[in-house]
Amino acid sequence: MMLTLIALLAGGPALAQSQGGDDGPFTTARRAGTQEQDLPVKREHLYEVNIRTRYLSVPNSILDIWFFDNDSDGANPYPRPKVRAYTAGIEFVTKKEPANWIFYFEYLGNLMQEGYWDDVERPASHEDGDWVRPDGIGMLVLGANYGYSLKATKWWSFVFGGGVGVGVMTGELTRWGPGGSQATRDGDCLPESPAYIRKDTCPEDGTTDVPKVLPMIDLTLSSRFHFGDQATLRLDAGLHNMLYVGTAFGAVF
Repeated sequence: MMLTLIALLAGGPALAQSQGGDDGPFTTARRAGTQEQDLPVKREHLYEVNIRTRYLSVPNSILDIWFFDNDSDGANPYPRPKVRAYTAGIEFVTKKEPANWIFYFEYLGNLMQEGYWDDVERPASHEDGDWVRPDGIGMLVLGANYGYSLKATKWWSFVFGGGVGVGVMTGELTRWGPGGSQATRDGDCLPESPAYIRKDTCPEDGTTDVPKVLPMIDLTLSSRFHFGDQATLRLDAGLHNMLYVGTAFGAVF
């Protein structure tokens, strides 16, 4: 009897725990297990669907390499058109930090006005250029980019990367050449006049050859803002065959 009492006193707490006491490890483990099962498990992959827009341009300093402008010595008064464009499209993004795979489809629309293009030559001749008018010119683009993300805060990150795409041209570039040129269709229409005069009177001389399919090269740096796990806003800048700035906004799921 005495030995039994000693055993009960010495092993009581252990026996109580083994029998399922409120504070025992079995119950705690069971409760912990139950709580872990109730906690949501965050997926490794997340997805986004974004709408994006961009404004693109070619700097005058680059165009000056190949074409005169009206500020060149002896040039005519017609300013060279500014090469400008915009894009509007949709993205599907799959993310597994830090990787972002961006698949996009977009329309690239023209913002360039018609005007006089006077190619650079030595010695300079400012009367042998073409007058070019965009007629429905644009491009349908399909492509894919990779972006590497770096978190700055919980709600802000940077994404940088690049990719490639392919664009199918739409529309055409209608042109008038200088009188007397072999490319001029109607040699009797103002045969001594430059293109910027002939374009008001003479029929067009055809279209400028533009490839129907063009590659699209991307280099991008983005600042991305996270609105919980529901949405993102991205500010982009980089190269999209032309220099650009843009934005993308969409839902996360």
